[in-house]
Amino acid sequence: MATDEDRLPDYKTQKKKPTSDEDKRKKKIVPGSLMKAVIRPGGGEVTPTDGDQVIYHCTIRTLDGVVIQSTRREFGGNGAPIRHVLGKSKMILGLLEGIPTMLTGEVAMFKMKPEMHYGEEDCPVSVDDRFPKDSELHFEIELIDFSKVKVISEDLGVLKKVIDEGQGWETPREPYEVKAWISARSGEGKMVLSRAKQPVHFTLGKSEVRDVLGDGRLIKRRIRDGRGEFPMDCPLHDSLLRVHYKGILLNGAKTVFYDTKVDNHGQPLEFSSGEGLVPEGFEMCVRLMLPGELALVTCPHEYAYDKFQRPANVPEGAHIQWEIELLEFEMPKDWTGFNFRQIMEDVEKIKGTGNRLFKEGKYQLAKAKYEKVLREFKHVNPQDDDEGKEFSDTRNLLHLNVAACFLKMGDCRKSIEECNKVLDANPIHVKALYRRGMAYMTAGDFEEARNDLNKMMSIDKSSEPTAKAALLKLKKEEQEVHRRASYQFKGLFDKNPGEISEAGVGEREEIATENNNDEHHHDLVNNNEQDIEQVAAPTRLSFMLGLLPKVKRLFTAVGLNRCTILTPDLSRSSGIGSCQSTVINYSLSLVSLIV
Repeated sequence: MATDEDRLPDYKTQKKKPTSDEDKRKKKIVPGSLMKAVIRPGGGEVTPTDGDQVIYHCTIRTLDGVVIQSTRREFGGNGAPIRHVLGKSKMILGLLEGIPTMLTGEVAMFKMKPEMHYGEEDCPVSVDDRFPKDSELHFEIELIDFSKVKVISEDLGVLKKVIDEGQGWETPREPYEVKAWISARSGEGKMVLSRAKQPVHFTLGKSEVRDVLGDGRLIKRRIRDGRGEFPMDCPLHDSLLRVHYKGILLNGAKTVFYDTKVDNHGQPLEFSSGEGLVPEGFEMCVRLMLPGELALVTCPHEYAYDKFQRPANVPEGAHIQWEIELLEFEMPKDWTGFNFRQIMEDVEKIKGTGNRLFKEGKYQLAKAKYEKVLREFKHVNPQDDDEGKEFSDTRNLLHLNVAACFLKMGDCRKSIEECNKVLDANPIHVKALYRRGMAYMTAGDFEEARNDLNKMMSIDKSSEPTAKAALLKLKKEEQEVHRRASYQFKGLFDKNPGEISEAGVGEREEIATENNNDEHHHDLVNNNEQDIEQVAAPTRLSFMLGLLPKVKRLFTAVGLNRCTILTPDLSRSSGIGSCQSTVINYSLSLVSLIV
């Protein structure tokens, strides 16, 4: 028979809740080590608790008011607020204790002794060595918002906040097909991915979904597995591919605008990768497929037919869906077993493809063609002087073609580097001097450009018309820079000591635009030479790029280059919490599930 004593709970055997690391840290707090003053009251009655994501700005000052570090732009920060999950994120002790006392919208000043911030023994948050962690500091905190979140990944890289509750109780799982609306904002709230016209389709589980661009716009969904191992057995650059595909408009009716099995008499599409023969989004996804694989690709208009010949039955700006089956592909041939003449014939074919791509404005693809040959040239050994000269001339032209691509792509520095590879071996190479001179001019380095163009004329008298036309353009560019500089700094130093003059304040002068039709540059190669046509007059870069060398000389002349401003550049340290990185907030709206 049980007694009353038997029914009493055994308090001695009950386990106590283990003490967390944060609780152990909080026991270190002593009176006076953390003090709070409310600068601006917040709203509501609820304060953050464990499991809440808190979003806040933080500015750290010395007791004298000197800003050491801040998230705010006006104090040298990047403008993005900090996001921490209470009870999960690594935080300094003072904020771990102080933020849960704040209301939404509140601004408070926390006065912390060293042991409450980064001076704490075994502080879990690292800080730059220059940070005054042994000093008493003021932490100004603005609590922007807080809310309950679900931690999706252990590193806190992915958090989920429910904006609108869904319906029912079921959630997606393998192998459900999912439709979802997706949008994304940066940590500062800036929209980086707007909601598309159509929801994103994908299937959980074996049907692999790949976000090709990383922003949710170009999605490849595998419907049927292929043969081999990814990515070793995927097509390489310059492979010959054979595919069947069906093109579908993402409209309400999902109109099929092309089907190789119907509109191409059952024959597959055959094309070489890397030659711009199919839309960019199409090729990017096919390059991620295995032989025999069937995939469904959802593509935005800018990677579909905006920059490619658009079929007559595809409206402008249309989002496209392709159902693609990769039948097979052939690997690009190498030059094993080729003699020198066979190699050079193949080079001419590849170079010709690059020239076509350049003329079509596909500079990245053209550059890839030229660079491929230059890589393979490292394994080519001419056998006599004639072969050596042909090899050297071709290699120089390829470097200059790469330089032309870089110049068209706006990378003047790399364009100059490619020209230098030719001039290092042959300092009097006229065409290399011309192309480097144009790159210098585009970069705003007019003196170097003038030197190259004058040297070019001194070497080859027949190049005078081309060089003089370039020098005339250079003079106009230089005069324009001086005119703008004079206007920009007009009156800058006219004020009395202690007064500030705004640069460029005065009458607004209208800047005349040049008529591009009046400027022509002639190529230095013969019409029958298999080189790309001379790059058109370089696009004018921003005014500031050309102005920088002038401003530097102006400041040197007045002695400002001797002044040094000392500021603690701590904005890039791990600082106020865990290492800060770009935060993207994705907004997802689940449309439907299909089993």
